Amino acid sequence: MKILIIDDDISAATTLKALLMSRDGFEIEIANDGKSGLEMMNSGVFDLLILDVMMPDFSGIDVCKVIAQNEKIKNIPVLVASALPIASKELAELLDQFKALVKVKGVIEKPFILDDLIAAINK
Repeated sequence: MKILIIDDDISAATTLKALLMSRDGFEIEIANDGKSGLEMMNSGVFDLLILDVMMPDFSGIDVCKVIAQNEKIKNIPVLVASALPIASKELAELLDQFKALVKVKGVIEKPFILDDLIAAINK
């Protein structure tokens, strides 16, 4: 499975990549901002996008708006990653916006628990 991680937190993205690379069958690439992530999506084939919600300049919602309008990438499932607690009202409102734009596969809370992350990916 080829996965693209888009996250402005380089440490979090690198840690996530290391966690996933410890399992067989994952090929991981990282983009540290939304615009470069979209460029990578347009130039490659990905099975899943792990997308940070809150990024400066070009947020996760901005990324999803572009994805939704692009026939080539609009069907790539998105796993939303957030430092906001999953049960928070703020995250629930953001997820509604994401789901209106793209195929949201699930949401994972930072810091990641490997078993939960793998379960969300395999879901």
